[in-house]
Amino acid sequence: MAKADVLQPYVRRSDPGPITRFMVGAGLIALAAFYGLMCSILPMQLIMMPAVPIMLVAAMCLWMLPDIGEIDTRRIGAWLMWFLALFALWPNYVAFDLPGLPWMTPVRISLGIVVLLTVLGMSMSQWWRQQIWQRMAAAPVLNRLFWAFWACTTLSLVFSTSPSFSLNKYINNQIYWTMLFGLAVWFGSRPGYLTKLTRLLVGVMFLTAVIGIYEAYRLSVFWLEYLPPFLQVDPEFLGRVAKSQSRAGTDVYRVRGTMAVSLYFAEYLAMVFPLVWFHLAEAKGVRKWLMIAGAMAAIVVMYETNARSAMVGILLTAVLYPFFIVWRARQRNPTSVTSSAGVFSYPIAMVIVALLVIFWRRAHVMILGGGQHQASSDARGAQWAMGWPKVFSHPLGHGVSRSGEVLGYVNLDGELTIDTFYLSILLDYGLIALPVFIALFGLPMWYGYKVYMKSRSSEEDLAVPLAIGLFNFVTIKAVLSSEGNIPLAFAMLGFIVALMWRQQQEQPAPAIATDADARAPVDAAPAARRPGNRAGGSGPSAPGMAPQPA
Repeated sequence: MAKADVLQPYVRRSDPGPITRFMVGAGLIALAAFYGLMCSILPMQLIMMPAVPIMLVAAMCLWMLPDIGEIDTRRIGAWLMWFLALFALWPNYVAFDLPGLPWMTPVRISLGIVVLLTVLGMSMSQWWRQQIWQRMAAAPVLNRLFWAFWACTTLSLVFSTSPSFSLNKYINNQIYWTMLFGLAVWFGSRPGYLTKLTRLLVGVMFLTAVIGIYEAYRLSVFWLEYLPPFLQVDPEFLGRVAKSQSRAGTDVYRVRGTMAVSLYFAEYLAMVFPLVWFHLAEAKGVRKWLMIAGAMAAIVVMYETNARSAMVGILLTAVLYPFFIVWRARQRNPTSVTSSAGVFSYPIAMVIVALLVIFWRRAHVMILGGGQHQASSDARGAQWAMGWPKVFSHPLGHGVSRSGEVLGYVNLDGELTIDTFYLSILLDYGLIALPVFIALFGLPMWYGYKVYMKSRSSEEDLAVPLAIGLFNFVTIKAVLSSEGNIPLAFAMLGFIVALMWRQQQEQPAPAIATDADARAPVDAAPAARRPGNRAGGSGPSAPGMAPQPA
């Protein structure tokens, strides 16, 4: 039979011969055997090394995808809400342990979907990349600080004594920190998204508060005994979670809620607590009473954590939030007696609060600490004394997540530990990273204030509670080294930048002079003295009167 004609631009396919097919099949079998051998003999710290070529090929495929222009990101935003809600609701140590895979939890599954959809969207839409970049540029100082901190973390990889371990942690940070910041900037700029999300966060906080109160009543993590065996992935770790976690020399039970340690739970509550104040002020009717009950439950469980960080969060929120409210009220209505009285009485109120903290023993112990907190203070002092020489020996850091082994401080349980994140930053990322980190999460207080003062909607009013939550976070980091709540902090930072961008878009653009305006003569003389006009007139020459020569 005659061969069929092939239309242009198609060409006739040339199938490989039997030798070529045999060589390709043998090569694939050899590659599969090599990867199987690597996965079976390599330790977990090096298990990612064989995956590097696969990741590079996948990145090349994503880069080659065609640009599709504007995309619909609503599905990514929905899964981001799920992640931030489950972040505090689902314990990270309750998981499915499948062979050859890391622990699988609803939090990681939702985040995995977010990562997949985000990577696909970023690779296929230049429009989305540009939109996120434009929103990040709304706060130039914060944008520079963010990338400066990112550069410090990246540069520290060069000096790591365990490159594979640091690289694994670094990749996680790009997901939990960098990606979340960019997504928060984008979705925070969408009208209505922040209101829904903060309501969800407050609702989750109330639910965890109820769980914590019942835990305080039972004096144990009561739901661990009902945990099915297939979710008990690490009995030894579960045993540590079930311990009292009381301070040295005391037997006071410390509530840890849905988190592994009471201090982590207290930090989370302190970060979200300002949002409770916002929605409490916005609520009406039955919802108002539910918010009041939820706020009281949150305060009770923060007290039951027996953590100074929780009390500091309550105090800072109670001091700062009312001040922003009365200050803005007076700026907008200087003649108001109520707002003026609130502003001028504030210094007296602060003096009273300071005196109570100093001289009232119970308040002093809750905020500043007492004898039962001395062991923690002594441990931090010893860690700083041990850490400074090692910081100066490596001013650019020892590598991502290497601070614990570098410091070498062992607690009473024989575990490596660091009690302040600031020392961890110095050891991990170097001397420059610490001031950059403090400025990155401290300056939003000023930017939140600016947005709040010019706010034109209730959603823009969220800038202040978000900023106070970050201020609580950066304060607590001086006495807590855990990175568990840092993803929430980067999300809150992105939301503040998004509100700044939204407010900038609402401002009218400056008028641009046209060519006709540039050619028009400018006459500064008053209309009353223009030739041809009557005194006090503004129109053209009166009828019957010839215009006077210039």
